[in-house]
Formats: sequence, structure tokens, C-alpha cells
Amino acid sequence: MISEAALADLRRRNPVAEVAGKWVSLRKSSSPKWQMAGPCPIHSLKPHAKDSTAFVCDAERWVCAGCGKAGDVIALVMEREHKSFPEAVEWLGGVQDVDPAEEARRAAAAAEKKRQQDAATARYREEERERLHRWWKHGQHWRGTPVETYLREVRGVEIPATARLRYRFDTPFTVVDGKDEWGNVLYRVIHRGPAMLGAITAPDGRFSGLHITWLDLARPKGKAVIVDPKTGEVQPAKKMRGTKQGCVIELLRCASPHMLVAGEGIETVLSVYTARLRRGLSMDGIAMWAAGDLGNLAGAAAIGCSERHPDLKDAAGRTRRVPGATPDFDRPAMVVPDSVGDLRLLADGDSDPFSTRLVMDRAVARHAREGRRISVAWPQPGLDFDDMRRAARNAGQPAEVA
Repeated sequence: MISEAALADLRRRNPVAEVAGKWVSLRKSSSPKWQMAGPCPIHSLKPHAKDSTAFVCDAERWVCAGCGKAGDVIALVMEREHKSFPEAVEWLGGVQDVDPAEEARRAAAAAEKKRQQDAATARYREEERERLHRWWKHGQHWRGTPVETYLREVRGVEIPATARLRYRFDTPFTVVDGKDEWGNVLYRVIHRGPAMLGAITAPDGRFSGLHITWLDLARPKGKAVIVDPKTGEVQPAKKMRGTKQGCVIELLRCASPHMLVAGEGIETVLSVYTARLRRGLSMDGIAMWAAGDLGNLAGAAAIGCSERHPDLKDAAGRTRRVPGATPDFDRPAMVVPDSVGDLRLLADGDSDPFSTRLVMDRAVARHAREGRRISVAWPQPGLDFDDMRRAARNAGQPAEVA
């Protein structure tokens, strides 16, 4: 049997970022700066994509938001090279004898380094939270602003009076622009303009970040087209900043709801709210939240839980595995109040159907409680509920509701 000291030595000799860098192009993460980010060595089709951030690692651990897998360097080799545990250990150079005193010294040094890194990460997150909270405090209530015009006139949805939305007229859109001589990430502002702000809040109600949508009401869907003048790349008009895991954007607020309707995006959830409102359905005791993305709705899959995708292949042409339906309860996701007996989850019809179904199955498993009814509402293939509502409106038909 291999001792834990010998395995720790093996991991130390093979930093995750160094091993992963054999297969993909990694770059320093914006926060914290000692982490590396880039395409995933396991599933990414473009191993040298410059804009990929799904895979994040440091010297000791890695996690991929795309395939939902995580682990140490041995786990990475096992997944990437399809090797058993002993084979992965040999691939990494095998174990060596370790002096107990030296191992104790290394363990103490590693623990101190981790303590310092955790403290620096906490400081960065709090500084970012405070920065975003200033934006939120100085923003205008949505009523009578371009946010109301965007949602009501362009998107055709109603807005609950309790929606945690605001308007900021001069919001900067930044991109990473290299590093300084000390390795700190530099940013470049490529756009400034009006934006809709959605407050991201933790389960205890604490402000955690912002969902930002840059607006251009002259365009068909009301969102700005943001082009990086340096690279010519078109950037998405939406960003989430701060902490989103386990947090939500409250749109229809209720202190102790008996029903919760939750979906990915603000417009999707408001489309369902609008359809219910126009059909005269009661809103008493109901809360409606946007989780920001489906991953936050369901949380990550348990480590090692994945399914073979029927169609997708990785960069080497092998069948790609995607996160499975078993949740990892040790990692965060949207928190459903205990008062909720009727949970209605909104799926996304314009994402990959196979992967999305596994995500929704995982959400059902994660949020299941005795006496709680959980249902998943599915839009038509290739659409979301906002698309369906607008199509129904154009055809003069009532929209479906969740």
C-alpha cells in the first residue's frame, strides 16, 4: 500500500497546473492570481482556446465547471489518460521514499501557504462584493428607467414590484488585458453604457454580487452588441460578478413561500410570471427566482458521476462524458426554503438536450424533501420560455405557464 506521505510527495513533484499544461493552454486567473484557468484537458474540443475559463486549477487541485469533475493530479491523469490509480501513479513518475521529518516540515509549510491563500481569496471577494454593492446602491430603481422599457416594451414582460433590479447609466465592461511585471492581471474597458443590474443575494439575504445586462434599446432584443476594438471579438452582453454559487436573483419575493418557480435567466422567469399574471392565476405565497445558470440551479454532480454523451466527442475523438444526475451535496447550489412544498423548475430548451436533462434530474434529486412536490417545465426544443411567450403573443395565443 502506498503511504499518504509518498502520495503527497508525488503530488508535490507534479503540480496540477504543470501537468494540465501538457495538454491545454492555461493562463493566470483573474482571482485569485495564483490559480490557472483555461480549457479542460478532459473534455474541451479546443485545447488552446484563449477565452475558455471552465477549467480552474492551482498546484494541488482542479475543477471543471463544464464536465463537473474535480480532484488532484492523480485524478486528472486517470480521467485524461483513462488509467487506473496505480497506472496514473506510475505515469507521474512513481512514488519515492520520504523522510518523515521532511514530510512533516513540508506539510506544515503547505498548510501555512493554504491559510495565506484562503485569506487572500476572502479579502479579494469581499473587496469585489463591496465594489459591486456601491454600484447597486448608486443605481436607480428600475421603474421609469430604460430597464423598465427593455423589459416591458422590448421583451414584453411584466415586472413584479419586488424585483431586485436597478438601472446604472454608465457601466463599464472590462476584459483581461495581460499582466503587469509582478504577474497581476490587468483589465481594459472596452465599453461603457446603460445596464440592468440584478442583485445576487445569499440565502441569508446578504448582497453577494451582480447580474449585469448591457442595454441598447435600438436593437431588436434590447441588448448591446459589445465588440472588443483590439481583437474584434463580440462579447456577451451579460456578466455575473461576485459570488453566484448558492445565491439567487429574487424577482417575485415572498418571506415564506409555499411555491417557488426558479429558472436560469431573468427574462425566462419574468416570462413565466407574465403568463401567470395574464391568465389571472394567484401570486399569493409564490416566489420566483433566477439562478443565473442551470449549474447553480442544480449544483455540481458528485465527483466521478458522469454519463457518456450520445453525440459529443472530445479533442481526441473519444466519447465525451458529461456531469451525471447525482448531486454533490458538499458543493453549493441554490437553496430552497423549507417552507416550499411546490417547487417548479424551468429547464432551458436552447441548450444541449442530453446534458440539460441530466442537470434537471440532478436539481430534482438535490432539492427533494419529504412532502415536497417538484416538477420540471420544459420549453419547446431550441427555445426558452421567453421565446415561447413572445411567439404565442405574436400568434395571438395564450402562453403556457409553469
